[in-house]
Amino acid sequence: MRLTFSMGRWAPAALLLFGLAAALITGPAAAQQGYSVLDNPQPTDSTGDAVQVREFFSYGCPHCADFEPVLSDWVAENEGRVDLVHTPITFGRDSWAVLARAYYAADALGILDQTHRAMFDAIHEEGRQFQNHADVAAFYASLADVSEAEVMDALNSFAVSSSLNRAERLAGAYGVRGTPSLGVAGQYFVDVRQAGGQRGMLDVADSLVADEAGEG
Repeated sequence: MRLTFSMGRWAPAALLLFGLAAALITGPAAAQQGYSVLDNPQPTDSTGDAVQVREFFSYGCPHCADFEPVLSDWVAENEGRVDLVHTPITFGRDSWAVLARAYYAADALGILDQTHRAMFDAIHEEGRQFQNHADVAAFYASLADVSEAEVMDALNSFAVSSSLNRAERLAGAYGVRGTPSLGVAGQYFVDVRQAGGQRGMLDVADSLVADEAGEG
């Protein structure tokens, strides 16, 4: 017996199968781009033509310590093109909350140039622990022209608490799952695993910056 098929009858099913096949192909391809697009874009405050790149990090993260000099070199190479914003996060850990406050306190005191790299080195090279605010205050006073009392005031200030709360909200908005990771232009999230490593993460960020800047 000979079977015959009507294209008109089978067209809807064929289109459905084609659509499913396309989804299976483009899904992995999108993942291979190394970034995801935020459902709700976040505001940025970059000035001029620079594109904001936001690093999510913690001083307590050894991978962030490794990434810091690489990221700094990349930002220096892209001066005027990239506006880097550091965003310390806690993942609900008390020890990381102390370190996140330490970052924002240094920023408020205007001493980040002296303290940022030094915090990574102290923790990951020297084995120092910063278990409370007093530990941070003593360390900062040894590095910069500030007193321990000034550091304690900054650590406990409303401004630092507000910055920390905003950082936590941003981590949720970007869907941060690990550190280091990057946000670009308030619209894209670059995960180190998805991007294939730290260098890959910067390559993805560089491509996104080029798109946002209209360089393509």
